[in-house]
Amino acid sequence: MLKQFLERAAQDQSVYITDVREAFQARGTRPFHLHILLYDRSVRIFDLRLPEAAGEDERRFVAEYVYAGVYNMLSALGGLRMDIYLDFADQGALELARSLDQVFQLDRPKAARTGYGKCLNVNERVLTALFGGEERFAFVIHDCAEEPAEERPQAVTGQPVFARLPARTAGKLLLGMDIGGTDVKLAVSVDGQLALCKEFDWVPGSCTRAEEITGPLLLLTRLLRAAGSLYRAGRDSEIDRASLDRRASLAEMERGTAIMERAAGEKLCNFDAIGLSFPDVVIQNRIVGGETPKTAGLRSTPDLDYEEQFSKITALNEVLSACVVPGGPVMNTNDGPMAAFSAAVEQAAAGGDMSRGFFAHTLGTDLGSGWVRADGSIPEIPLEVYNFIIDLGSYGQRSAARDVRSIRSTNTGLPGALQRYASQAGVFRLGARRLPREAPALWQALLDRGMFVWEGETLTVPTEPEDMRKACLEFMMEQAAGGQPACEEIFREVGECLAVTWRETEYILRPEAADRTLFGRLVKLPACFDLICEGAGRREPGLRQYAADGSLANTALMKQLDARPDCTVAQFAQAVGAIYYGCLGLEKNQ
Repeated sequence: MLKQFLERAAQDQSVYITDVREAFQARGTRPFHLHILLYDRSVRIFDLRLPEAAGEDERRFVAEYVYAGVYNMLSALGGLRMDIYLDFADQGALELARSLDQVFQLDRPKAARTGYGKCLNVNERVLTALFGGEERFAFVIHDCAEEPAEERPQAVTGQPVFARLPARTAGKLLLGMDIGGTDVKLAVSVDGQLALCKEFDWVPGSCTRAEEITGPLLLLTRLLRAAGSLYRAGRDSEIDRASLDRRASLAEMERGTAIMERAAGEKLCNFDAIGLSFPDVVIQNRIVGGETPKTAGLRSTPDLDYEEQFSKITALNEVLSACVVPGGPVMNTNDGPMAAFSAAVEQAAAGGDMSRGFFAHTLGTDLGSGWVRADGSIPEIPLEVYNFIIDLGSYGQRSAARDVRSIRSTNTGLPGALQRYASQAGVFRLGARRLPREAPALWQALLDRGMFVWEGETLTVPTEPEDMRKACLEFMMEQAAGGQPACEEIFREVGECLAVTWRETEYILRPEAADRTLFGRLVKLPACFDLICEGAGRREPGLRQYAADGSLANTALMKQLDARPDCTVAQFAQAVGAIYYGCLGLEKNQ
């Protein structure tokens, strides 16, 4: 069993963690049981079994499997403590358990942690947000004779709320904001009408000051507030359309905002509520993660205190509240849960049964994941599924993370990270791997167009002087949709990795909702979505996936979005969903 896994890895083939776990659980004889004390003081149990290992290579592989599993659990669930129950007579298992403190770098400061330790940085910030720094995470080792019996978890109850939210838009000025890694999309509802949509391209990962991230977001909010106020007053002709154009610069948006604020005068209205999604861990309405590529520029600026800078991003809700009526909610969550929330509202409007909640993924710059319960609540957990280590093999693709051919995470450096398999980066990696040998003419065309660039021996998709990521992805999607065989297979492989992701999220999170809805650029073309589903069916024939396209449009706002010639549901659904998320805040305030 172990020999076969190692042979596949050495042959540069994927060795999915789900396959390894299935084999170990079936044939392993050594207990390595993990009990995670979660933030709500409940306990989640994973009864791992390990096989006997012969030789250093096999022992290292088993250790990597354990480290990856623990890392995935902490990335998704977080926790106050992890208790490990094993046979103290098993010296190998005992040494493996004792190595966790060092591997996850418990005693290092956040700035010094790398690799596996990064998930504890996020966990510590969550613990600070929830408990004021009074709790500190620990691994605790016990003999299996001390293991307590598993308690049956209490069912999460709550009445479905989604169907009530669209009616909350009546008589209200509302803003929805979908903040991504390459763009920000905004939508304004005026008395239940989708009045305005705005897209703004940016590269937050290159920002070296927190204000470079929060400043544009506040400007965009002011811009849409002023335009929305004019629309509400029946003065649509006075809206500065140039500043609402996707290509408008910050200076042009500043100018347009000032013009419209002056024009609105006393009619300038604050929003009744703002809903937004941010691409990071959000706990209790506050951005607390701080380990994503979106803040890489801040982390790499040596003359600044990163924690101080990040605290300004954590305070984004307070910044935006200046544009909200007194007592009005600013509702913030991660982009993954926002996708799930958006889909749940639309399904409920069509009469769908939302009693099991909803689970969704966003396939864009990264892979976002969202889980929302029936009552609209979002579990207060990190849910950093894009960080999951899903591949323990592919030894030949462990080059530096900056290279698009690498399977290493760009923010942790760990190999096998989902981020490089089922997202924009995954398409780039698979394209660079397949096209040179399977479609050399097409590969040369990509190089000639500057969509892939060699920097010495490193292959990149450039972001400067022009950001080529969207253009590169769209080109490859068009090729796949047009029937180019190598590009078709790329999207099937993305689907296969999503099937692995489904299996891993089912194992760790155990959501009641089994289906998945997919948002984002990778599913914008129906042909690409079909290829993704075809690939997923190779591993999980029973997995049902749905594309967030026009068929998702059931509420009034989403139908209006679907009818707009300049926007698509796949692109702006989360911005509209964020409007309804703001309405959830209005419902709570009632």
